[in-house]
Amino acid sequence: MKIGLVTCEKEPDLPASERPLIDLFRAHGHVAQPVIWNKTVRWNEFDLLIIRSLWDYHLYPKEFSTWLQQIEKLNIPTFNPIPTLRWNHHKFYLRELETKGIAIAPTIFIPKTNSLDLSEVNKRNWRKAVIKPAVSASSFHTRAFEMSELPSVENDYRSLAQERDLLVQEFMPEVPVTGELSVILFNRIYSHTILKKARPGEFRVQSEYGGSATLIDTDQLVIQAAKQILSLISGKLLYARIDGVMRNGKFVLMEAELIEPYLFFGLAPGSPEKFVRSCLELAGK
Repeated sequence: MKIGLVTCEKEPDLPASERPLIDLFRAHGHVAQPVIWNKTVRWNEFDLLIIRSLWDYHLYPKEFSTWLQQIEKLNIPTFNPIPTLRWNHHKFYLRELETKGIAIAPTIFIPKTNSLDLSEVNKRNWRKAVIKPAVSASSFHTRAFEMSELPSVENDYRSLAQERDLLVQEFMPEVPVTGELSVILFNRIYSHTILKKARPGEFRVQSEYGGSATLIDTDQLVIQAAKQILSLISGKLLYARIDGVMRNGKFVLMEAELIEPYLFFGLAPGSPEKFVRSCLELAGK
């Protein structure tokens, strides 16, 4: 089987923690190689595509949609499946999960508009909020703000709102204080949990903003919450990263990462092997 590990131009050889996947697939008799999603590629040469470090798709939403259509027409299997990618790439999926009983960060969903009006935010009695595009990654156009800054935020995001759907969420103080949990599962089976913390004075937990990540033991309540969320999402899910915080003893979903989540292979011994085994099981190999 020839496998394409789909990446982006910024990571043409995959991130360092993911390169061992190539040798692990080879050990099972399969050829795996990195391939950049938006370059000229003979896609029909691949038997399977695994979406990995496709970390710039949010910058090219139309091209990404066209690429998904192309792969779908070629009938090439993907992990995760294309319907899942389409559903998950737009963060309004959170509204659907909320209607099914999942606790999410309190959110206002704002469809693309020529007259952005954030007055609803004032009605929520939030002390602080975060605004972001519905199609985004790596804190793209993400801003935390106090209620006193609302007029300037509305002004600054007016042009972006004409191009993209937006979300405004209550700022979750648990993120900078106790940290955000990333629960990682392969083929819906629990693998490991990472605790991500922002550096002092920052709310973003990504490493490029000074955030830290630590492998931790977690309790069954968190694991079961992640599995409950996945039970509402159909399809053969090779990987899933469920990000959330604990609030009043309950897991609150921040995001369900099903497209290109960083899986912290370097912090969790044996996790790349689990990933490969899960992939081959799902592929029937």
